[in-house]
Amino acid sequence: MRLWHRWFGLGAGLWLALLSLTGIAIAWYDEVDTALNPDWRRAAISTARPAALQNVLDQASATLPGFTASQIQLARQPGDVHWLVGRAPLNGVAPVPVQIFADPATGAVLGWRETGALRLDRRHLMDLLYGIHTDLLLGETAAWLLGLVALLWVIDHGVGIALALPPRQQWRDAFRMAGRPGSLKRLFDWHRAKGMWAWPITMTLALTGLTLAWPEASRDLVGLASPVNERLHETMPLIGDIPTPIPIDTALANATNAPAKVHSIRLLPRQGMYAVRSFDARDVDNQGRLWTYVAMTNGQVVGSRHDAGESAGDAIFAWQYPLHSGHAAGWAGRILVSIGGIVTLLLAWSGVRLWWRRRKR
Repeated sequence: MRLWHRWFGLGAGLWLALLSLTGIAIAWYDEVDTALNPDWRRAAISTARPAALQNVLDQASATLPGFTASQIQLARQPGDVHWLVGRAPLNGVAPVPVQIFADPATGAVLGWRETGALRLDRRHLMDLLYGIHTDLLLGETAAWLLGLVALLWVIDHGVGIALALPPRQQWRDAFRMAGRPGSLKRLFDWHRAKGMWAWPITMTLALTGLTLAWPEASRDLVGLASPVNERLHETMPLIGDIPTPIPIDTALANATNAPAKVHSIRLLPRQGMYAVRSFDARDVDNQGRLWTYVAMTNGQVVGSRHDAGESAGDAIFAWQYPLHSGHAAGWAGRILVSIGGIVTLLLAWSGVRLWWRRRKR
């Protein structure tokens, strides 16, 4: 176990440090991105009736010709903006992922950026960190490798706690620091105590990181004990693009009588559907987990489903992102996630120091 713990720490420490740094930052994504780009992320407070979403889409297409939206996250409160995600051809090349920010009162485009662009300016910093955290900006293969790191990290949590607990049931010693300052004993206790105090947080981050990186395998495993149902659009037949879909505002009106409760709208042209995400009492975070599907052909509501589902397996996966991001507990949850990231950085640093000092001996 000592060999495992030592070489896992040395081999995966760099990756865990990178994931911790980016994870701490994106736990506060909206706040930091808004502070860096207030002209994009904040709109003038207006008492006027919000612009029609079709107007917003038209102005986005006028700004970026060829823009095709895949999702619109609606402004939640006065001063917020609409956040459009989609693809657009830039400089005459193939369409690339882009984000557009629009004033909800007028529909005017406040700014846009290419998603995943390798730029360290204030416009792209938070999006860049988010991309590094999820897949190193390298796609599915890198995401799978990060899932492998998460799996090994989960295993190491079990190994670490077994090594940390001293013999003869003196378990309290694992949470204390002894030895004189600067001694190897003090460094060991400092490394061990941090890991023990933060173990519930870092274990939660490791386990949820694994399920988010390996969703299919995780669902198959949980499905052995309890059914895990997919979102409805993931099982809908593909019918191809609808030549003349109903206006998006009609779909929104048909899906709900309370637009202020809508989180976002996803456009699914291959399934011929609008998916309207609304806030619901069953939500475990601030994302709006009730999906209502409206046909693009005639505006009829064809089904709805909440992410919490009907089974224990559904509930397990409804909690994965809220726990990993900290949004399950609001500000307190995000503070805990940040603490978990800081502790992981310190564990990586102190672990390398321990190895180096023992190696010198």
